[in-house]
Amino acid sequence: MSVTKLQRVLRICDFGVKPVKYAEALAVQERLAELCKRKEAPDTLLQLQHSSVYTLGKRGQAAHFKVPKASLVQQGIDIHNAGRGGETTYHGPGQMVLYPIVNLRRLGLGARAYVETLEECMVGACGHYGIQARGQVPGKTGVWVEDRKIGAVGVKISQGVASHGIAINISTNLTFYQNIVPCGIEDCEITTVEKEAGACVEVAEFGHLLVHQLQQRMKYDNVISIPPSELFAPGEMALA
Repeated sequence: MSVTKLQRVLRICDFGVKPVKYAEALAVQERLAELCKRKEAPDTLLQLQHSSVYTLGKRGQAAHFKVPKASLVQQGIDIHNAGRGGETTYHGPGQMVLYPIVNLRRLGLGARAYVETLEECMVGACGHYGIQARGQVPGKTGVWVEDRKIGAVGVKISQGVASHGIAINISTNLTFYQNIVPCGIEDCEITTVEKEAGACVEVAEFGHLLVHQLQQRMKYDNVISIPPSELFAPGEMALA
């Protein structure tokens, strides 16, 4: 008697070039995670850029800000407690963000293996541009080019379902990092794909490479692209 292998299905939702407010993306993640825990939604990958925001992970603290938070808010920059692992970081235009909301038990991945897989996805995409990046750096998370940080990882895992994810600087305005202690590391130099490649790189193009890396490394058989308006049942959650 033959046994039919269950397909691994991944929905990909690309929010396009218009920056997404962090609070909106967080609400979408939280709802998808709940549905995934109840097995009412397949694994879903959100692909987007954020409008300018500083986020604090579980180890983030007020001391990571070099300027008063009030002055940042007056400049129109949001500040959010993210509920993910990690410290304090910046998200904004020119940075590709991927939020996989995935059932790790179904994928057979432990927390460490999952984080390392996410790092490998960024390393693989960087390699397309001749950038020798590396993850799994002792005592550090994320992806580095020599001693310069190019990509960050911060995840939340609850009941076997992962949310939050990765962010990699493509053409990000790095001056925003001067307002914080990035990832809690003093004198941490931040870099971008464009800076390391010495060439212009489209955020969307890099995003496609990153998604392909994730699809291959996490062994999804069936990938479905959907618009934000089709993430949820009609009337459940209004999205543009």
